[in-house]
Amino acid sequence: MDKTNIHNNFFVSILKKGNNARDFLIEALPKAVSDKLDLNHIEFCNTSYIQERFEEFFSDVVIRTRISGTPADIYILTEHKSSLPGKNALFLQILSYIYSMLEEDYKNNKDFRIVIPLVFYHGSAKWSIPNEFVSLYKTDNVFKEFILNFRYFLYDTVNFDPDKSEKLHNNLILTSSLIALKSAFDRNDIDSVKRVIKNLNESGALSSLLDSETFLIYIITAVRMFI
Repeated sequence: MDKTNIHNNFFVSILKKGNNARDFLIEALPKAVSDKLDLNHIEFCNTSYIQERFEEFFSDVVIRTRISGTPADIYILTEHKSSLPGKNALFLQILSYIYSMLEEDYKNNKDFRIVIPLVFYHGSAKWSIPNEFVSLYKTDNVFKEFILNFRYFLYDTVNFDPDKSEKLHNNLILTSSLIALKSAFDRNDIDSVKRVIKNLNESGALSSLLDSETFLIYIITAVRMFI
């Protein structure tokens, strides 16, 4: 079984249930950004035609929403490896998506949409990639104003503290998924497993095999595939 897919499949399966996508974006994005999004309008889009080129590095998902009635894409790259991806690959992946969407808008004679890149990371290595494209260029500042630039938001589970996060609105399912992903590379973190099971029980998910099996399969498989 592919080591990346097990993490990505779990993350996406949780994201696409109920209000999890809305609550995750409220958790992951700065309040100044999430407050401007129409999170009552959410749809998921196919990105397989973008992902093929970079599938060995990343998985991706697009949540399409609106800003003041204008279409906007939240382009989420999920990076699960214990080692960091190449910074050029990361920015080229994001740039490829942005270009593809702007090209699609141009062909359909539409105004260009807003694309908000969000990188979701739960690997064991410390994230050290700059968040601004222009940072890749080692050149005098006088030339940087001519370089195409964009940035991404980073959501790193190492900073996730379920005891201090008030943004999840008691969403125990989403909270449990973030705990599971955060501890995925630590087979000795039994406390996190206990907490996930406790949350599932409190949410009523343990009474439904359909609701609980996603977590149980992920936890068991992640331990077996420990890197």
